[in-house]
Amino acid sequence: MSDPDQKKYRSRLRRNLVLIRCMAFSWMFLILMPVIVPFFKSVGLQDGDVFLVQAIFSGAVAILEVPTGYVSDLLGRKRTLVVAGLLHGVAFSILPFVHGFTGVVIYELVAALAVSLYSGTDVALQYDSVEALGETEGRRKGLGQRLFWMQSGETLAALVGGWLVIRGLDTVATWNAIVGWVPFLAALFLMDVNIDRMGANSHRENFGRIVNELFRVSPVVRGVLWNLIAYGLATLCAVWIFQGYWQELGVPLVYFGYIWAGYNLVVALVGRYAHTIERVLGTLWTHRAIAFLPVVGYFGMAWVFGAGRGTLWWIAGVAMGLTFQVGHGLTQVVLKDELNVRVPPEMRATANSISSLGVRIGFVALAPLLKVLIDNHGYDRTLQTFGSGYFLVALLVAWPLMRLMRGEREAGLG
Repeated sequence: MSDPDQKKYRSRLRRNLVLIRCMAFSWMFLILMPVIVPFFKSVGLQDGDVFLVQAIFSGAVAILEVPTGYVSDLLGRKRTLVVAGLLHGVAFSILPFVHGFTGVVIYELVAALAVSLYSGTDVALQYDSVEALGETEGRRKGLGQRLFWMQSGETLAALVGGWLVIRGLDTVATWNAIVGWVPFLAALFLMDVNIDRMGANSHRENFGRIVNELFRVSPVVRGVLWNLIAYGLATLCAVWIFQGYWQELGVPLVYFGYIWAGYNLVVALVGRYAHTIERVLGTLWTHRAIAFLPVVGYFGMAWVFGAGRGTLWWIAGVAMGLTFQVGHGLTQVVLKDELNVRVPPEMRATANSISSLGVRIGFVALAPLLKVLIDNHGYDRTLQTFGSGYFLVALLVAWPLMRLMRGEREAGLG
């Protein structure tokens, strides 16, 4: 490649990094999200139906997650992200017109296909681009910057949604339909990176290699995957508890957008500086924080719920929920980097999809339990149950990984 061509290629690689952050920001610019549960109720859903449609969404993503990740590895990142952006726009354009359970399910299924195509593909393209630029030392920092822009988008969207909700939930849904097309426009200007693809072998051979790399070759990779699934599931369950929990605590609806913005700003800032936090705390204490912050969140929210009502109590309940956001910010940078640096470039999208698949399958299994517990025993008992269960899971997956990584570093491999 001549010098001018090389310069142009590197320029386009850097543009990729900017566009990936733009997609992350706009993908999560969901102005309806802070009031999504009240919106679903306004179109005919009951409390329990909200968990059911989310289980359907997670089930659809679970079915599609690995095949779409494989498609990304096989056909290229740009094509996959363009289709993901297109479906993202279609999904949110449907939402202002839905009514009843069936309409919401149609929206969830289209959104599930979009999410499954997007999930992992943007991270894979970012790592492909950084490695092609020869700037591998900045991989974790770049992952933090991506998360920062993603959560900043959700933070700003929450503020906008909190302002627009004064004009009605339908207004919020309509504006979300308009801004939902931005990721598609950004994806059109991406460029695929010149890396080896898996297309030379049969699909059976490719999947055999993927299973071997992720579950047999390295106990550390296997441990990172299990930890990503456990922490992701703990946070996802909490996210779908938050809004109903706030309503029961007596948080005024007008504050939902601002609280959601604050939650996402915490994730953004923690993600942005996760590499610095890990350097200060050390890898061991960072992993301990990731593992047990959700335990503090579940039990803390349960205690507040049973302790009293009033402004000070709902502020305390909201504050306890922040523990999930801190843990999420660390997980999405520290653990995700530990996975992506250890898997071959040609199967990164599939590896990221498999970690998301575990979270979705777990949520499909747990969402009906959430519904039953909340309907029959209330939020305090539900939070205590999930806190106890997650504590046991964290012990099973966190400590073995810490031992493995300590051994890896002592051997000079980490």
